[in-house]
Amino acid sequence: MGSSGPLPAVAHSTPDIAMAPLDLREDVATDESLPELDASHIELIEAVKPPDDPPRRKLRKRLGQQLLEAGLIDAAQLKEALDYQQVHGGRLGSILVTLGFLSEDDLNTELAKQLGLQVCGVESINPPAELLSRVPAALIRKHEVVPLSLQDRHLVVGMVDPGNVQAIDELRFVLDCRTVDVQLITETTFRRFLNTRFATAMLMDSISGDAHLEDTPVGLGPELHTAGGEERRDPVLDDADDPPVVRLVNYLLLAAVERRASDIHIEPYETFFRARFRIDGRLYTVLTPPLRMHQATISRIKILAGMDISDRRRPQDGHIMMEVGGDPLHFRVSTLPTTYGEKCVIRLLKKEAHLADLGQLGFSPAQLSEVRRIIRQPQGLVLVTGPTGSGKTTTLHAMLNDINEPETNIVTVEDPVESTIPGINHVQIEERGGVSFASALRSILRQDPDVVFIGEMRDEEVARIAIKAALTGHLVMSTLHTNGVIETFGRLADMNLEPYLLASSLRMVLAQRLLRRVCPACAEKRPVTRDLIEEFGLTEEQVAHAHLRVGTGCSRCMNTGYRGRVAVYESIVPNTDIGDILRRGGDEIALREAAERAGVVWMFQAGIARALAGESTFDEVRRVLSRSV
Repeated sequence: MGSSGPLPAVAHSTPDIAMAPLDLREDVATDESLPELDASHIELIEAVKPPDDPPRRKLRKRLGQQLLEAGLIDAAQLKEALDYQQVHGGRLGSILVTLGFLSEDDLNTELAKQLGLQVCGVESINPPAELLSRVPAALIRKHEVVPLSLQDRHLVVGMVDPGNVQAIDELRFVLDCRTVDVQLITETTFRRFLNTRFATAMLMDSISGDAHLEDTPVGLGPELHTAGGEERRDPVLDDADDPPVVRLVNYLLLAAVERRASDIHIEPYETFFRARFRIDGRLYTVLTPPLRMHQATISRIKILAGMDISDRRRPQDGHIMMEVGGDPLHFRVSTLPTTYGEKCVIRLLKKEAHLADLGQLGFSPAQLSEVRRIIRQPQGLVLVTGPTGSGKTTTLHAMLNDINEPETNIVTVEDPVESTIPGINHVQIEERGGVSFASALRSILRQDPDVVFIGEMRDEEVARIAIKAALTGHLVMSTLHTNGVIETFGRLADMNLEPYLLASSLRMVLAQRLLRRVCPACAEKRPVTRDLIEEFGLTEEQVAHAHLRVGTGCSRCMNTGYRGRVAVYESIVPNTDIGDILRRGGDEIALREAAERAGVVWMFQAGIARALAGESTFDEVRRVLSRSV
């Protein structure tokens, strides 16, 4: 083995692999462990390693020395990592990352330099579906490998551990390839691949019976039943009741619940259809099955929702009531005809709201005190504004629950009623049945209400009824779709409402947005950079007290770095100065100046505070907010 001469047998029987010696990153191989390898592995090691390759123990020192010379770690950190390795074992690089001394990206960059390999980023991972289908899911997950391309029997593969010879052997056997090029990928990149692109392949294997149930990314174990007993079935719908389609729909519903999704989007295209989940306000692609499964999937959903499966040309709405593990769930279904077939959106609802406590929504102490004072007033108009999906209903339901007492009569009129609160009367709008916002409000005002919640002030008629109620002894709460509190006054003026009525009735305008919250399970501290200071105009005091964090990605947050959302607010309680401006017509510049004199904190400033506190990130502030908000 020590000869430097050619090895014809090895050259003939082994692939041309651009890789490092066996298990380099594991850093645990010893002379005693080598006899456990078979002869072909040992020949392969000798065939691919450089002639002057030093012993394994020297390689470990060389990696540590390389990191020291690069200034990525110091001697004390290296010693601590080596001591940890002596006790617990594992890869030196992974230990440095775990201890927080080194980032995954820096580790892979240095390893790539050391081994002469290319680093493969997450954006480069887009293997052909046909190639993925040829590699067993168990092999990919066990060895943390991603087959990237295969052409003329030449395989390019991404590997977390480029020295895993067993993985190379198995891939070569399965794919019948002659040569293999290895690229480095981080563990985080591999996990993201598993939870996105590879999820489709695993599910397709599962629903076709080609893989064990445990190979699917989200288990199908919980029982799924339509509420009230047997599912609705039709004897002519054999395709819709085909087990693969049933399992696909069950997977989507169960996975959406498990991943805290608010909506499921099913969208057909020319050769495939796409399933996406909206999680924490962002859409993520979950599956891209072939188009041939699309119509049966839509039919299955329509059956569960009690919709007309024969009508594919008109939009339809329906509801699915199901039990998952004994818990009732409510799904609102909407279909829409598109060029390639019906698009379906499923909104996940709850029969009874999991009510957020008003004190836990993210108000500052001063804002919380002010909100609680306003909503306990006997009359007036309270408006919560923001775009669709900004959390307005959650905030208003928390307000209603905060004042929900046996001696208070609270009535809501909504379209739709997405969740109910015990002790509160909810009215569902039914335009076709003659129940509109305006007609419902007129009836509600004859029902001796103390508090009225209007789902949305959509037009002048509803707005006038609301203001009249607010001026005649009722507390009225509602929503508007505006960007901020200042823009709200302009929107009300566009409804031809008299300025003096607004000035007399308005008690508070609250605008809000939702920022994604940093995942606590994978959060890491970050310094405040000069670029951030300049971009956001941070003061020395803000920098001195900053606790910036970012999520590096883990299984709890599906490798997004975020889990849950936190609200940011701005609010105006009209004082004498603001009231006078409203009576004169409500000039926006004058209103903004008066609000600033009153000490209003704008949402952009509130977002910066969230990022500095480590609750969210400056990336989220850029994405969601603007300086004009």
